[in-house]
Amino acid sequence: MIEFNGTYFDGITSKAHQVRIQILKNTLLLQTEGQFQLNFSLKNCSINPPLGKTTRSIKLPGGALCETDDIQAIAQLEKMLGTNRGLRLVNFLESQWKLVGTCFIGLVFFILAFITYGIPYLAAKAAFAVSSETNEMISEKTLKVLYDRYLKASKLKQERILELKQLFEDLLPKTEPTDHYHLEFRQSSLIGPNAFALPSGIILMTDELVELSEDDRELAGILMHEITHVKERHGLRSIFQNAGVFLLVSILVGDIASITSTAATLPTLLAQSNYSRKFEKEADNVAGLYCIRQGWTTSPLRNILKRIDKERLNFPGASLISNHPLTAQRLKFLEDLDKEYQ
Repeated sequence: MIEFNGTYFDGITSKAHQVRIQILKNTLLLQTEGQFQLNFSLKNCSINPPLGKTTRSIKLPGGALCETDDIQAIAQLEKMLGTNRGLRLVNFLESQWKLVGTCFIGLVFFILAFITYGIPYLAAKAAFAVSSETNEMISEKTLKVLYDRYLKASKLKQERILELKQLFEDLLPKTEPTDHYHLEFRQSSLIGPNAFALPSGIILMTDELVELSEDDRELAGILMHEITHVKERHGLRSIFQNAGVFLLVSILVGDIASITSTAATLPTLLAQSNYSRKFEKEADNVAGLYCIRQGWTTSPLRNILKRIDKERLNFPGASLISNHPLTAQRLKFLEDLDKEYQ
């Protein structure tokens, strides 16, 4: 038998009655000192879920209610009836501050590990699973953003364009269809010397970059760098990684509505995205090794990177769309690559 003290409200008046509550088999019995006695079938009663150490209540038929501070007795009753199992577990966990603290620390480490390893892994899988049609659509919209805001028609001579396109074709991966890659030229007084790789295989090179180069070996290094971005899907992977982190944060703070608005800005994000250090290093490694195999060392690539970095100061929009940051670190990496293969 379960027995405890409580307060009874009849659901009609606001008067409180101090009662003794007994649980006898399938019956809830209320008794007061010489006033009245009430019986209720437990089938018609329900126990409100626990909330910390607050007063527990039992809902009775007809809108009546019993309240009690005897938390242990109610817990015993819940166990007997088999009710509120999940919520009782939640209440137990919430009442154990050491366990809550441990779980919180574990959650923080899990989130950091997921951001560091899980999201990049999933982003790579997603980027390589994107169909060519989707790549074309994303690239087309990104090109529209670039053309509307930053780029104008090229002013290079046709002979020069044909020379550079031949250079580009000689660099293309022999293991992949060459029709996946296209080299285009545009002029921009806003962003200056730069090159961009789009998911569909289009590589844009500005007239200013061509004019800044002193040797086609320099442009070969730049093109090999951009080809690697296309081949390894660095652009989409960067966007998916950033979107994954944003989605995770939105879920944690409950701001799911903003996810759809971010998805609509994908072309703009792609146009203005910065590659991660890992992706830049990967592309520089391929381009640097190509230069070394040609017997040039990495100096052609390093030389043009230095001039690009210096020239950016003269173009107001360069920082808005620059996707090749940390030039000093890149130069150090290429110098170390030379030493390694001497």
